[in-house]
This record gives sequence, C-alpha cells and structure tokens, in this order.
Amino acid sequence: MRPRELLKRYWHWLGLTSFAIAIGLAALVAPTRISLMELEREAFASEDRIRNAVLADPQILLQALTVPGGAARFADVFTDIGYSRRVLRYELYDSRGEVIYTSGLANLRLDQTALAAAVNPNLNGATIGLYAGNATNQPAHFARLHIPISLRGNVHGSLEVYLDQSEQAKVLSSYFGFMALVILALVSAGIAIPLILAWSRGRAQRRASEEVRYLQKHDTLTGLANRATFAGLLDHALERNRPEGRHLALISVDIDRFQELNESLESHGGDRVLHDFGSRIQHAARDSDIVARVGGDEFAIALTEVTALSDVMAFMHRLGTALARPFHVNNREVVLATSAGIALAPADGNTADVLVRHAAIALSRAKEDGGQRVCFYEESMDKAVQRRHTIEQDLRHALRRCEFEVVYQPQYDLKSEMPCGSEALIRWRHPEHGIISPGHFIPIAEETGLIVPIGEWVLRQACADATRWPEHLTVAVNLSPAQFRVGDITETVADVLHETGLPANRLELEITESLLINDTEEVLAKLSRLRELGVRIAMDDFGTGYSSLSYLARFPFSKIKIDQQFVRNMTRDPAMRAIVKTVIALGKSLRIAVTAEGVETPEQARMLRRFGCPQVQGFLYGRPEAAAVHAEEALAGSPRPAPLRKRSSAA
Repeated sequence: MRPRELLKRYWHWLGLTSFAIAIGLAALVAPTRISLMELEREAFASEDRIRNAVLADPQILLQALTVPGGAARFADVFTDIGYSRRVLRYELYDSRGEVIYTSGLANLRLDQTALAAAVNPNLNGATIGLYAGNATNQPAHFARLHIPISLRGNVHGSLEVYLDQSEQAKVLSSYFGFMALVILALVSAGIAIPLILAWSRGRAQRRASEEVRYLQKHDTLTGLANRATFAGLLDHALERNRPEGRHLALISVDIDRFQELNESLESHGGDRVLHDFGSRIQHAARDSDIVARVGGDEFAIALTEVTALSDVMAFMHRLGTALARPFHVNNREVVLATSAGIALAPADGNTADVLVRHAAIALSRAKEDGGQRVCFYEESMDKAVQRRHTIEQDLRHALRRCEFEVVYQPQYDLKSEMPCGSEALIRWRHPEHGIISPGHFIPIAEETGLIVPIGEWVLRQACADATRWPEHLTVAVNLSPAQFRVGDITETVADVLHETGLPANRLELEITESLLINDTEEVLAKLSRLRELGVRIAMDDFGTGYSSLSYLARFPFSKIKIDQQFVRNMTRDPAMRAIVKTVIALGKSLRIAVTAEGVETPEQARMLRRFGCPQVQGFLYGRPEAAAVHAEEALAGSPRPAPLRKRSSAA
C-alpha cells in the first residue's frame, strides 16, 4: 500500500500518536522547568525576607561594616527569620567590592551548567542565581543571593548568601515527578485504551470476516464443502484431469424418507443424523476426493482419481458398509436406507454443471425405483426428465387455459342393471400433444403440489355437472393425499357443495390406503368431519395395501371398491376369485356398499352377480364420457347402453 494511501487510511491514528508524543515530551520536560521556576520564586522570596531583616537594624549593619568580626551577628539575624540551617555560607563586601567577612562552607563551588539558571535582578536591584552542587559534600541545589546594602540612598556594600534549596528541590521533584507520571499514565491510557479497543474490534472483525468466508464455503451443520464450493472444486478437478486423460466419478447420495425420520426424532435429532452421516462419508473417502453437502439430506462425492469402474464400486462398498451401521441419536438406534446416483466423467459430461445434473437424475431414478439402491446415469434418463419437465411446465398453465375436462364412467346396480352413479375422471386435452393420460401427468401434479388446485377444480366441476342428473345418481370424486395436507379439505368440500347446490349425500369422495399410512389419526379426524357434512367416503383400490381391514374397523366407510386387478383375474385364478368373494361378504357383514372395478366381460359380471356384489363399474357397462353425453344418458334412465349389450352378447 502506498504511503499516501496509508496516511489517508490511518490519519487519525497518526494524529493521535503525534499528540501523545507531544504530551509525553511535555510531561518529561515541564516538571524540570516548573521546578526551576518554583525554586527561583522561592529564592526571590527568601532574598526579600533576608534583606528586610538585615536592613531592619542599621546598627547591626554598620557594626558589621566597620567593626572587624561584626558580621558574625548576621547569624543571629538568619536564626531569627528561620534560615539558620539553610544558610550554607554568607559573604560581606564593602563598597569597593572587597570581602570583609566570610562565614560557612569555604569550598562551595558554583556550577552554572548543572542547573541552567540565569542571574535575575529583582525589583530592588538584588540578583540571585540557582546552582547545583558538584561535590560530594555539597547540597544538591542551592541559591546565591546577591543583596546590595543601601543606607540613606548610598550603597555601603553587599551581602551574598548561599541558601540551601535541597529540601525544596526534593519536594518539588517528587511532586512534579508524580504529576508527570500521572499525566503519562493518563496519556498512555488515553492512547492504549483506544488502541486496545481498536485492536479488539479489528480482531473481532477479522474473525467475523474469516467466519463469513468459512460459511460461504462450508456447510454449517457438517463442516463439509457447500454446493458453491463443491462446484468450484469439481470444475478444478475436471480441468486437472482433462489433459491427463483421467476419469472422475460424481456420486449423489441421500437418505430415503428422511422427512419422516426427522419428524419422528426428538430435538435436533435429524441434524445429528446429518452430521454423523456426513462424517461417515468423509471417512470413507480418500484425501484426494471431494465431499460436500449440497442439499437438505443430499450429499455429493467426487472421486477424482478413477482408473477403472472397480475403483467406484470399491468406494461404494466402503460407503455402504459405513452407512449401514446404526446411528445413535438421543439414546436410540437409527438404521438408514440410502439411495445413490452416479455420473462418470468424461463419458456422462465434462463440466461440473452437467455432471451434477446427471448424477441428480440418476439419484431420482434410484428413488423412483423404490430407493435403497445405486443407479448409474443413462442418456435415456435425461430424455425422460426433459419430457417430465415439459409436462410440468405445461401443467402449470393448463388450468388457466381451460385444457382440462371431466369425463364420467357410470356405475351400475348389478341386480337391476340401472345406473346408480358415476366416477369423475380428469382428462387433459393438450393443444399440441392431444389427450394426455392421467397416468402421465397426475404423478407429476402430486409431486409439484399442483394436484391441490387441480383436484379442487375437478371437485367443483363434478358437483356442478351432477346437479343436472337425476336425483338418485351419485358422483364419485377421487381425493389426493396432498389435498388433506394442504388447507382444510372439509371447508373446501363444504364451500363447493354450497356453491353448486349439490346435496351432500350425492357426493362420494374416494381415497386410497396410501392416505392413511402417515398421520392416520389426523386423517381419520378429517374424514370424520367430512362424514358429518353428509358426504360418503369410499376406500378405493381395496386389497392392494397392507392394513385395509384395520382401517375398516377404525372408520365407517360408506363403500369399498375392489381393485380391478382382482376382478380381471378372478375368472382364471382361484385365489383372486376367493379374495373377491371374501371382500363382498365382508361388505355385507359390515353393511358397507361394495363396487367391483374393471368389469369388462359378461363372465365377470355373472360371477360377481353370483357372489352377491351390489355394484359394478367397467368398460362392459360404459366407458368414460363427456359431461354432456353422460347427462343425456343419465336423464334417459336407460339400463346398460345397447352397443355394450350387443358387444356383450358377441363376447
């Protein structure tokens, strides 16, 4: 940094330092000067006092000037005024300047250089001089008082008195030395305190800056590199490997169903799991590998020195072994299931962004396949993701563009073969791709949360269409688990019934067992509130889950619907036939209506009639049709449509 820049940046500290130096020098020099001035002032006062005492008795003065040895009486004068111990020596001179009398120290030598003091005349013509003794037996400081003797305006001689000032000098030196120390201490404190504060603040700022820089590069929970740092390190590793022709493997790892685990653990248990999870990955990796936490429960590992696929598999074996051990959290053992996606460089990409995206795609495929597995990236995965992304983007605009429509598949009373209701099914009429099957866009809508507004739209449209049907026909609408998690489903249904004017007993809400797997008590409470509105609740796809019977015992469903896979195979599989027969009998025992789905042949219909199934639904009785067509048939009140009857006889 240039001197001018330094001066501009630290000018206040330079000014403070200069001021402190000036004060310090003043504190060192001023006591000596002030002491000298005080000694000089005291010498003038003593000179006045001695002169007045001598001139007070002219007889003593005349005798001293005329009688040999008469000057000895000056000692009595000095005693009277309290100077007997301080007068070191005195000399009496006549008018010609010759010494008449000398008394006191004979070897008292003057040293003007030791105590730089000029001779100063006082108001009466007397002069004084301050000196420091230069011999071992001499006082440290003394004053030489030159006092002219004038009687009736005539000068008869002079008196020189050497006055000891050692005690006064010592007192003054102690006092002003102490004051100098106090001043220096105050100045030092005045400088030191701001300097210490500034140093402490600067240190705190440096530590804060270092911490900010650390946080900018690392994950606060695990101490591993964060996403941004990982991308930079990965780019650097790819650049380093490119000219050498070496390979690199990027592995994305996350914990299956971590959200459920986190909710089941007590205070900060999930954070503890993530911390230990990252530590185990770090220990499994080599020093040359790069490990980072790139998301909530997602970690990334870059194996930078890969010579063969066996290196990757060896690391995955070490990692799997490390992560398979139980984690101890709040005195509880937790066993994790993990999934991993792997992308290889340069085969799957030669930049950090591409590799990260491809590894994420492979990880998504591993989780879609059920989790707890490792999946290598393939190009076909990317194409599937692109299609999925396109559908998602179009799906976000479909409601606004009115691209959805509701069709209705009739449900028939098997005994009378008369329609008893219909199931509302959504269709997407895409402007470019035509009709898109619900199987392609409903899972995407579920994942993105778009199923909530779409489901509400279907509910409102179905209720509005059903108001134009005969009063004995019901309409069934499927509800998504997301509609129970977001908002108040009871309030939504009540508002729709109020807006459309459809009686609550004509609305049937279908749910799947997956809704009841998590938060069972809360879901059952919401279903109970829906029943209080008067709507019917049906369990769809009955028999495909694990705990359907227990749910039937805990909640009084209005209907159970036998999944079509049982109906489709019951004519040739005795086990399937037994299941269907048992479910129908169970419904009768519990006084719950039963609907068999997927009825496509007369043989299936005859078998269901023989088992006593009350209701059926399937292509044999009608395909899903638009609201207008369905309304006409509903108003006609006809039994199974003639074309289907003809088709049935042909079958």
